[in-house]
Amino acid sequence: MSPTEPAAPAPVDLYREVHKGLRLALFELTGSAGAIDASNRTSVEDFARVFADVDMMLATHHGHEDGDLLVELIERHAPRAARRVSDAHETFDRQIIELRSLVAELTAGGTSNPDAIYDAVVAFTGAYLAHMDVEESDIMPALRAAVPADDLIAITMAIRTSVRPPDMCVFLRYMLPAMNPNERTATLGGMKAGAPPEIFELFWATAEASLPEADLAAVADRIAA
Repeated sequence: MSPTEPAAPAPVDLYREVHKGLRLALFELTGSAGAIDASNRTSVEDFARVFADVDMMLATHHGHEDGDLLVELIERHAPRAARRVSDAHETFDRQIIELRSLVAELTAGGTSNPDAIYDAVVAFTGAYLAHMDVEESDIMPALRAAVPADDLIAITMAIRTSVRPPDMCVFLRYMLPAMNPNERTATLGGMKAGAPPEIFELFWATAEASLPEADLAAVADRIAA
């Protein structure tokens, strides 16, 4: 490729950007769990806030993956991985319910053991990282080989527009810092083009709160061009 030729567009990936955000959120949850001071209300509330974010993100993400829009394609083009993913979602959903109970007991001032919470979060995070690798390494290449790129882009847009704006702001809080500049530009630029101005203001305010000033300015310059 000569220096004057534009770079080839990145392959469509249904998982990469949201998984970047989920990884960052899970790492933050793990760090927060390890630092819990059960005698300090602020420490407990900080952990509970991150857990609530992760809980919502995973419930939403699983709803998309298990919904009619995507599950039929996965079962058709990656049937062996589809069964593993479905079983994993059921296991993770049960584990999240157990974690909710531990967190509720902790925030209520009960006898929930911070060490037990940390161990449960660590085990969950480790298993979930491996699960995301299956989706990225097995399912996505199979879909990319069988489904036209335009159809995959349409699925991505349908999923994103189905998320309530307040919930999308939570996703962006973790996704944007984990993204590279091109991904931030594509995400926020697409939102600016497609969302009502008052909704985009919410998304941009989240970007302002989540990104260093220089990174935010770089995105602003690109989407204004």
